[in-house]
Amino acid sequence: MNRELILTALLGKLTAPPMVFNFTADTTTGDVTLANVSDTTGLMVGMPVNGDGVSLDAVIATVTPTVTLSLPALADRTGAALTQGFLTVERRMRDPAVEQDMPALYLVEGNEVHNWGPAAALVELNCEACVYTRVGATDNAIPAAMLNTLIDGLERALYSNLPRSFRQNLGVHGVHYCRIEGEIVKDPGHAAQTASAIIPLKIVVGQSADTYANP
Repeated sequence: MNRELILTALLGKLTAPPMVFNFTADTTTGDVTLANVSDTTGLMVGMPVNGDGVSLDAVIATVTPTVTLSLPALADRTGAALTQGFLTVERRMRDPAVEQDMPALYLVEGNEVHNWGPAAALVELNCEACVYTRVGATDNAIPAAMLNTLIDGLERALYSNLPRSFRQNLGVHGVHYCRIEGEIVKDPGHAAQTASAIIPLKIVVGQSADTYANP
């Protein structure tokens, strides 16, 4: 079993669009519309957007017929580099109280369970996707709302484009399935304005299987 290959593949799935999506667009001061958007295929309504000329706490408001933001742009920019989704992605847990580029995703490995059966020996690799996000200090801001959107996006990144009967195998031979399994622990963060979610992920792998990226 190649554990590093499996975890790298998982992180790649969790940061696939819409969770990390880079694009360019033109911004106009005081206008919510993004012009000349380079690519809209990974955009998702409600996801946060950061970049030069974009207001803090802005999210995607609409994708069609035009791409608009929830807040007007702060400056005129041509071909501004923008990022939707996570600004920090790591496999090493950081202190969320320390200044970090948010939203942030930390993929943390947990324990392994080795099971033996008459048919096959299976190994359960348990991980947690730790998500942190800050919302604005305005009174009408709802910290849990952005958290819910990020969880929705993670589900889309992990499960989208799969046939109904297909299990997510991360594109790795030997992986039986990878899925969210168990209780998602959520902290809306009303007082600190930092919301967090701990999302349990389970990967089941054949113990004797050769793990390699599927061609």
